[in-house]
Amino acid sequence: MRYATAATTFVELSRGWAGCGEACRDAEVRGAILNQTWHMDAPLSDGFVAVHHGSREIVVAWAGTHRYRALLLDMTVFPLPYIPGASMSVHGGFLGSVRGAVGEVGRHLGQLMADYPDYAVVFTGHSKGGAEAALGALDLVRSIDGLRQRIRVWTFGEPRVGDAQFAAFYNHRLGNVTYRVASLADPVVAMPPRFLVDFCHHGLELWLMNEEGDIYVGQQYAGCSEDPRASSSVDFYSRSIRWHQNYLGLPPADHAQAAFSW
Repeated sequence: MRYATAATTFVELSRGWAGCGEACRDAEVRGAILNQTWHMDAPLSDGFVAVHHGSREIVVAWAGTHRYRALLLDMTVFPLPYIPGASMSVHGGFLGSVRGAVGEVGRHLGQLMADYPDYAVVFTGHSKGGAEAALGALDLVRSIDGLRQRIRVWTFGEPRVGDAQFAAFYNHRLGNVTYRVASLADPVVAMPPRFLVDFCHHGLELWLMNEEGDIYVGQQYAGCSEDPRASSSVDFYSRSIRWHQNYLGLPPADHAQAAFSW
């Protein structure tokens, strides 16, 4: 979650971890060495790739919604085919964002995997960044040999990404190495609403049931049926954006107060 937060504060390769707030002052984050940062306007995408030798990890972190124009991307919910000709659709805005960056990310990641063959690879992101982390991971395991055996995907407050066919495809490819964390009454994990577009979540959901951090592990259901005892048990009108801003105390307060950019 600290890596996901750091990505959203627009880490710059030239500045290192300087100037991106409390998340970047965390010892675990500062122990990582930046390899690549990206900030794209069309399609919109931000994030970084880093290596942490202490934990023997390569980290690919995708930025959440922290630009005004990203709000427009979040609302671009029209379905697009994930694979041309296949009967599965995903969020058009998120897919465009990922496809604009994934080629360059893949080139850096492939080189780091060759340089550090025994390091795990972690994809992560919060909110929009979580959706992009999942889509980016799925794209790259299809193009980088050996990535599937090394990857872990951690998303926080991830909105629904695609339809039932896509969720099944994702679960088949990455379901047992993906951890989709949902805070107690986070409204973003219930977006887009099912009455608007028939999207559903992929697994595996870890629902933070209360502020103490008790966790319910969501069970898998066929089709677009989400576990009724997990985050979907919360009525939409009982949700609050404060739960999107609280994942066991993260993001930190200075991140929530940071000024948006265009």
